[in-house]
Amino acid sequence: MANGREPEDRVDLARLLGRDYWLIRSIPNAGTDQDAVAARVEEHVGWLLGLEEQGVLLASGPLLSGPGTGPGSGVTIIRAADEETARKIADGDPFVRHGLRTFELYRWRLNEGSVGVRISLGTGTYDWQ
Repeated sequence: MANGREPEDRVDLARLLGRDYWLIRSIPNAGTDQDAVAARVEEHVGWLLGLEEQGVLLASGPLLSGPGTGPGSGVTIIRAADEETARKIADGDPFVRHGLRTFELYRWRLNEGSVGVRISLGTGTYDWQ
């Protein structure tokens, strides 16, 4: 098979990661344009970097295409104990506080995937794979 597994191979579901996170889908408010986003992007990225330093942020980035996307669209995945905490974190986004976007919040379970990082000690470079 192309994926290296035969159809009759059993999958051990107990080995899936099964770790819960909160997925924030950011939705631009009507009238939000690229200039409005650009005016607040430094504040927004600073907020995200603060979440990263606190160990709250798993991943984040803009949505570049798809239904309903536009300036300010994005997805952020965070660690939070419960929905109330996750909602408070999402409410703290400068884009939300300044009325540029709203959000939908989902409890999301990470089961499968892979991450590869190659670090060169000699050149001080890295590759994200």
